[in-house]
Amino acid sequence: MLDLERRWVRPGPTPAQVRHDTIAGVAAAVLSVASVEVWHSGYGSSLGWKGVEGYLLFAVAGLLLALRRRLPLLTLAGESALFITIGIRLEELGVIFTIQMILFVSLYSAWAWSRAPRRLYATSVAVILAMFGWLAWEFATTTPPRMPHEGLIPPYAAAITYSLMVNVVYFFGAMAWGHGAWRSARQRAELAARVDDERRAQVVDRERAVQAERVRIARDLHDVVAHHVSGIGIQAAGASRVLSSRPEDAGLALEVIERSSRQAVQQMHRLVGLLRADDERSDRGPQPGLADLGSLASPDGRPVVTFRQVGEPFDVPPTVALSLFRIAQEAVANLRRHADAGHGEVVLRYAAASDSCPASVEVEVIDDGKALGSTVGQDGSGGFGLAGVRERAVMHAGSCEIGPRPEGGFRVRVRIPVAV
Repeated sequence: MLDLERRWVRPGPTPAQVRHDTIAGVAAAVLSVASVEVWHSGYGSSLGWKGVEGYLLFAVAGLLLALRRRLPLLTLAGESALFITIGIRLEELGVIFTIQMILFVSLYSAWAWSRAPRRLYATSVAVILAMFGWLAWEFATTTPPRMPHEGLIPPYAAAITYSLMVNVVYFFGAMAWGHGAWRSARQRAELAARVDDERRAQVVDRERAVQAERVRIARDLHDVVAHHVSGIGIQAAGASRVLSSRPEDAGLALEVIERSSRQAVQQMHRLVGLLRADDERSDRGPQPGLADLGSLASPDGRPVVTFRQVGEPFDVPPTVALSLFRIAQEAVANLRRHADAGHGEVVLRYAAASDSCPASVEVEVIDDGKALGSTVGQDGSGGFGLAGVRERAVMHAGSCEIGPRPEGGFRVRVRIPVAV
């Protein structure tokens, strides 16, 4: 259906399109002049003024096509005037295919590239009235040739009807084709605009998700650091009371203060770049740790998620324990939402220190689902939960492995060194 409102304004042609039009205009002029020469040589038709008028009119018509996208309405008006001029002064040349095609292309281009709807309608109406008025004048002033009456319709009436049908298809077909090209360009522009909007929204969502993840990490670690600081305060108060009466107990308290302060300083260094003051107002209970990893299992659910511990447990700093729990929690949540898996497993590994490697603790979440649809997929917060997993691993100087497993399924594994 014709969208006669044409509210969308098509952008002008690109420099490459302008170059192509220029080359096409020159080629059309050369081809038009050649077609006139061929027609004149074959049928001996008159070439008009001093034997060059036909060449000049056809050459100008071809060159004018170079403006078909930059000035489409001017091109249509000029080509129409040239076509009528050729039809009046050089009637026999008006049937040459090149001038017919040039007029068709100019009408198509006007409807495909015009950026002024009202002027387009006015110019099109003027061209159609001029063309059909001129055609009617030709039929009215021309003496019909004597032809045998062989069919149901009188010969001259049949010729008029046929000519009208051809011209209706010619003119309105060019307009409909050009309008279809305009609609296609509008749809492409709207699609490109939607894609740009979605990309911008994705960037905003990514920034918000990373921001939220950093705030959550900061709050989690803040609770642990606050625990150390409050412990230091309690030990300092106790040491001040017994300093004179029981110096040995005061010394033990000072040792605890020293150890706790070092741990707190170490954890505060890890918070650099992550701590934010956006929201630290919620009252929260004790934070989960490695002992709570078993709560992520669901042996009776779908998918089935089991928990397994490997190695001899040892003390792990609360910040590390909390981060590993959050990592496993994120991976299991993604597994349930996106993996299309039947079975998943959460593995907690304790690795004792050796001569070459410090002690470490590792959390691994694996599944047997489809790798493409697994934990790499989007999560409910915008699809960037695994960015937080990587941030937590880097914050503790740990290593992170996220990706498909060779034997199928998906793996999220994080290992963090621990000083014991």
